[in-house]
Amino acid sequence: MAEKKTTTRRKPAKTAAKTPVKTAKKTPTKKTVKKAAPKEPKDTKISTKKARITREINRLKRLFADIDDNKKKLVSATIKDVAFMTVAMEDLREEMIETGLIEEYKNGPNQYGKKKSTASESYLQFSNKQTAAMKILVDALPKTEPKKPDTDDFDDFVFNRAEV
Repeated sequence: MAEKKTTTRRKPAKTAAKTPVKTAKKTPTKKTVKKAAPKEPKDTKISTKKARITREINRLKRLFADIDDNKKKLVSATIKDVAFMTVAMEDLREEMIETGLIEEYKNGPNQYGKKKSTASESYLQFSNKQTAAMKILVDALPKTEPKKPDTDDFDDFVFNRAEV
């Protein structure tokens, strides 16, 4: 039988107290401060879409600023929906310009043809929903009386003249 040798680790020998090593003095130099590049989100398309929606919300809030405070609370969700639909419709419009309004499809060897593009169908749905939502917002505006046309002197002349 072969004997197994066991090895033990030796501890390093203790040396005298370490003396600090002197290094040459460095002359101070100007530190260049690098400005951190602005962090771009992973998906800039989403962040720009959010920014566009926020801008549209702010634009609509300015347009509908005359709404009563109680009604504002009720229509705030509608304003957000309209803003989203407006931005989505802009994107769909761009897609329709690039790809067209008709798509070709093929479901099998003998089943193929042309149909409305999905972008145009979505655009139509958004358009209908946006129109209904805008009607809600317009109805929430305070009623204004139509301005009466300014009368001129002709009406006074005709109605107040003496009969000849």
